[in-house]
Amino acid sequence: MSTPAIAIPARIPAPPREANVFGKRVKVFLPKRSDPRLKLFAIIVAIQTVGQLGLGFKVSIAQILVTMGTCLLLELGVFYFRDGIIAWPASALQTGNSISLLLRASGTVHGDWWSLNGIQYFIAAAVIGLGAKYLIRPGGKHVFNPANVGIVWVLIVFGVRFVFPQYLWWGPLNVPVTAALLIILAGALWLLREPVGMLPMAASFLGVFYGLVAIFAITGHSFIASWHHGPITGLEYWIDIALSPEVFVFAFFMMSDPRTAPPNRKARVIYGVSVAIVSALLLFPQSTEFGVKLGILSGLTFICGLVPLIDRVGRWLSTPKAERAQYPIDPRGIPAAVRRGVTSPMVVAAAVISLSAPLISTTLINDRTATEVERGIINPQ
Repeated sequence: MSTPAIAIPARIPAPPREANVFGKRVKVFLPKRSDPRLKLFAIIVAIQTVGQLGLGFKVSIAQILVTMGTCLLLELGVFYFRDGIIAWPASALQTGNSISLLLRASGTVHGDWWSLNGIQYFIAAAVIGLGAKYLIRPGGKHVFNPANVGIVWVLIVFGVRFVFPQYLWWGPLNVPVTAALLIILAGALWLLREPVGMLPMAASFLGVFYGLVAIFAITGHSFIASWHHGPITGLEYWIDIALSPEVFVFAFFMMSDPRTAPPNRKARVIYGVSVAIVSALLLFPQSTEFGVKLGILSGLTFICGLVPLIDRVGRWLSTPKAERAQYPIDPRGIPAAVRRGVTSPMVVAAAVISLSAPLISTTLINDRTATEVERGIINPQ
């Protein structure tokens, strides 16, 4: 006689926590340890710490905290008023952390830990980034990396007199710079493997970008920077751009945002190559560090607007050849898609931001103010 099987009840998930907000019971969702955004947050905090202790970053602790606090409040407000919940704003904190890592306000002195100099620019970048995330959502999905679009538009709107991106060159290869590079590279391996799976994308970007910048260096291109005497040319041009910690941060931690990068693996490689080409073309004519950095950042802003198309191409390439006939590209559908796009305010807004950022960055090519600021002829303040 067989022993009857004992029924094991299915595990019942614990109900979400609740909180009383203005007399209303609201569900509360706390962070999960498996969330890759927590890893990214830890990596950026580690870089910020080394930057404050050994690299002379011209950003104060107060600027960092206010930027993250602004993003936190904005996202908590969206969660509460739109969704009726309270959720850990992991993305918002990361946006604020990234903005304060890459954006600088002219006149901020390293070591003045509680300075609020130029705090309005950091707040503006936070508002622009989170606004783009939650207001420009064609198809219910945000288009742009919030930190990227916030920084780009603050640099464009306020200009070289008031704001600038963190320097490409962080100093000679001493202990602090080596520590920062190790954190960036180890953090990339820790973060970009599964489940994020972005290493091929980053490798495709760096490979193409390195090659194009090498061509620019060989053909005599140069740029000037406030931290260097005279124009930067030749091998130094390639090293200071291609091997900049800033470019590594951009490739590993900004481009790799899984919410704005294509989900398809082959599409991610195309995405990396596309950002490399556009960013390189935008920095190609620039003669100042400000212009070089804005060109690189604007390249991502532009390509983010093309991610739906890139993902579709990647999915088509991922389909076995025998089955590709089931997904024909019908030219007759293009006019209809264009008509639908131009009647959608969200699509139009995304297109304007995506196209205008790189176009405006080219106006710096003959900007005498940017050149004089980089040469130290005029004080940006």
